[in-house]
Amino acid sequence: MNNRKDRLLQEYIHDPYFTKEKYHDPSVCERCGVVFHEGIFQWIEPPPPNAEKMVCPACRRIEDRYEGGVVVLEGEFLQTHKDEIINRIKNVEEEEMAYRPLERIIEIKEEDGKLVITTTYEHLARRIGEAVHRAYKGNLNFQYPEGAKYIRVHWER
Repeated sequence: MNNRKDRLLQEYIHDPYFTKEKYHDPSVCERCGVVFHEGIFQWIEPPPPNAEKMVCPACRRIEDRYEGGVVVLEGEFLQTHKDEIINRIKNVEEEEMAYRPLERIIEIKEEDGKLVITTTYEHLARRIGEAVHRAYKGNLNFQYPEGAKYIRVHWER
């Protein structure tokens, strides 16, 4: 039996927005209305009457502007199709939030002719990049900084 003590261990990537203790079941976010029930966050209408009030990790991240992903879109094509691209981005957010309620856009802003979208977690940023690329082609690049639960997405056309 091999009992090596010098093997590399994958360290857990800490997310300060997920509390170590479980939320009361059920709990409802007093800001957005997402419900923590049966171990997951989900949209339940109306929220259970016995739900304890709390602020969910996504609302806390948005309040603190603590992004989990950033998408940068640029190029001539962006300038001539900006409204259409922004609508696509908002549709992707809506679809993603249906299944992952904590995946949200923090901000969409224009900087030096670029569109910069920050998201609460990395899944939504990746989905936005993939959706824009699938619809409009161009060059798409993903960067995951080592040891971080974060993504940088860059698209250009």
